[in-house]
This record gives sequence, structure tokens and C-alpha cells, in this order.
Amino acid sequence: MADTTTPPINDSDIIVKGKEINHIQADRVTVQSGGVKKINATTVSVTQGGVQTIQAESVELRQGGAQDVHAKTVTVRQGGVVQSHSDTFSLNQGGVVFSESQNATLTNSANGAMLAGGDVSLDQSTAKVILTRGDVTLDQSGVGLLVGRNITMGPNNGVTFVIAGRIDGNVNTVFGPSASAAFGASFAIVFACLLWLKRRFFKGAW
Repeated sequence: MADTTTPPINDSDIIVKGKEINHIQADRVTVQSGGVKKINATTVSVTQGGVQTIQAESVELRQGGAQDVHAKTVTVRQGGVVQSHSDTFSLNQGGVVFSESQNATLTNSANGAMLAGGDVSLDQSTAKVILTRGDVTLDQSGVGLLVGRNITMGPNNGVTFVIAGRIDGNVNTVFGPSASAAFGASFAIVFACLLWLKRRFFKGAW
């Protein structure tokens, strides 16, 4: 299939509408109801389209999807991402399988596994695993395994297992103190396995 786009706004701007493209390299790329295999750009906007691989400074997905995203800032609204690597990650009414970021904010969304170096906030969202060096804020959200520095929980939250330096708010966990102590050794194995999976399948640096 030929690589064709609508005429660019200028030499650094490319707009894709309802077409299938193999590779785009430009300053700003806008995808509308189209598909692109690979994009290298400064700014990428995808609306009702799909991209396999994106490398950019800023990425915004609206009712669109991407398989692999590497950027400083990733914003997803009513969209989905398989794996995301960024400094700042924002997910609103969307889903992601694996996310790696410095800071992350989820609203009405679902995250599979999350690795973060800074603060994480969940509002009416769910995550299977969250491992972060920073603080975590939960509001009407649920997490399977949660590891963070300080955890702040509002009402109506659920966490299966949590490890934190400090926990504030209403805590509803499955494991109590005695079970937590017994879980400590096995957690080290789980954490090592997660890091191995990240290195094996997700090449981004944490």
C-alpha cells in the first residue's frame, strides 16, 4: 500500500485522514480516522485512528489507540495503549496494559501493570499492579498489588495487598499484618519477575 497523506500544512506538519501509512517523520503529525505503523515526531495527535509505534515529545490519543508509545508526555482520552513509556502519563476513560512513567494520573480508567518513579493518582479507576517510588492517592478505586512510599485513600477503595511507608485514610485490604509478614519473601520474587518481564518485553528504562 502506498504511503500517501493529504497535503501537509507545511514541511513540518503532516495530516493523515482515512489512509494507511507505513512511516511518518515530521515535527507535528495529526492522524484522523487513519492508521500508521510508525511515527517519529515532536507532537502527535491521534483521533479515531491507530498507530503501532510512536516516538515523540508529546502524544495525545482521543478515541484512538496505539501499541507502543515513547514520549515525555502521554495523554489518552477514551482510548487505549498496549504499552506506554513517558515522564507524565494521563489516562481518562481509557485503558493501558503496561505503563511506565515518572508521574501518572488515571480517571475512570483501567491499568494492567504500572511502574512509576514519582506520584500516582487514581480516581474511579482500577489497576492490577502499581509499583512506585512516590506517593499514591486513591479515590473510589481498586488495586491488586500496591507498593508506594505514602498511600492516601479516600472512601470506597479496595486493595488486595499494599506495602507502604505510611497509609492514611480508610484501608480495606485482604491481607492483615501477619499475612503481610508471610508475604514479604514471596513479594521479592514477584518484584524480580516483574522487572525481568519489563526488561524482556518492554525495553523502556525505569
